[in-house]
Parts: sequence; C-alpha cells; structure tokens
Amino acid sequence: MLPRKALVPYYTDARNQGYLADPAGFPEARLELAKKYRCILPDIAKDELFKMVSTRKDPRQIFFGLAPGWVVNMADKKILKPTHEKLLEYYSS
Repeated sequence: MLPRKALVPYYTDARNQGYLADPAGFPEARLELAKKYRCILPDIAKDELFKMVSTRKDPRQIFFGLAPGWVVNMADKKILKPTHEKLLEYYSS
C-alpha cells in the first residue's frame, strides 16, 4: 500500500528515513544531520555488533526473520506458513 500522492516525496526522502527511501542515501543524510547539530558520528564498522546492526530485512517481510508470505496470528501466538505450490513459488521469487 502506497501513501497518498502528496506524501510520496516525504517517504522516499532519505533524510526522513522513509520506508520507501533508498537505503544507500541514509549514510549521507545521517552525516548531513550530524553536521547540522555539530555531532561526531562514531565509526560503527569497527563495532563488534556491526554485523547484527547492518543486517536488513527484505521489504516483503513483515517481521525480521520470517519469510515473506508467512502469516502471524498474534492472538494464538502461531505462525502460519503457506503450503500451496503456487504460493510457495510466488513468495520465493
């Protein structure tokens, strides 16, 4: 589902870290914001948790670690996985 036409520029702008923005633009926007507030950004590439912090989910995933197409039933605390061949083929692409 896409936002209204007037809000698309907001959600596609890396400065807002919108969900439709290109992640490649985030470091530049973060640096620009740090300069604005005169902050020094730490080099997270040297951090021991860098691998965990830099891991990103697929845009089709609702929750990190769950494959696209899986349905989460919060009331019953269950995860429902598709079994039909066409659904498996669709979500594997």
